[in-house]
Amino acid sequence: MAFTHAMAAALAVTCAAVGLASPAWADTQLDGDYTFVDGPTSTTWSITTQCNAARTCGGTISTSRGWVGAINRVDGGPWTAERRAVADAWTCADGSTGPADLLYSFDPESLAGTATLTSKPGTCNDPNSQQGQQPVSLQPA
Repeated sequence: MAFTHAMAAALAVTCAAVGLASPAWADTQLDGDYTFVDGPTSTTWSITTQCNAARTCGGTISTSRGWVGAINRVDGGPWTAERRAVADAWTCADGSTGPADLLYSFDPESLAGTATLTSKPGTCNDPNSQQGQQPVSLQPA
């Protein structure tokens, strides 16, 4: 009888541990309105995400500036969102602008992040792509 009670106790502890582990992962989902801060500029991002048992998450961003895109995360990694060929995203030395790809990456806990900009070849009369980074963040609205 003691063996049966010990087995039941072990099973209860295991189930409790598994039950507690899942919500911790689910808490890293992004759902709701966030203020996206990019230096002196801020916009509202409405984000909806879902995560699966494999700890892969995906969702949608809809911004106050009209951009709609995807946001994703794999277990242990940052949240990422990508925009392609954004007009006037790259600023040249002479003040003119050109298109660039943007990759946003956010820490899942602090929501501090980085925007990586990659200019398109030919931007600023440069045949090569250039790359730059700047800090960004998401803050619950």
